[in-house]
Amino acid sequence: MIDIRNKKMVITRKAHECFGCLEEIEKGKSAVYVSAKEDEQHKSFHLHEECNKTISRDKWFSGSGLYRGCIKDALKTSEQLRSINISSIDELPFVMTKSNDKVEV
Repeated sequence: MIDIRNKKMVITRKAHECFGCLEEIEKGKSAVYVSAKEDEQHKSFHLHEECNKTISRDKWFSGSGLYRGCIKDALKTSEQLRSINISSIDELPFVMTKSNDKVEV
């Protein structure tokens, strides 16, 4: 588990890899510099501002959900789920009916 110690906004002096999405943060762009501790080891990394916002908003990333490439993996999983096409209710593993405000399975 990564324990974040400090975050601050910086202007990069060179290109860095974003810890969340693994895309490049260009030289001279604003980014979030993070100092953290993982398994008693100090580490630091950079995040795009948008990746930092995503991590801050989504409680899944707190705890063990924050790791190198976590946003890229989350987006890939989300796209895979959206690509599932169920054309009719008959293809579901169960059929739900509603009667008298009670749901029967």
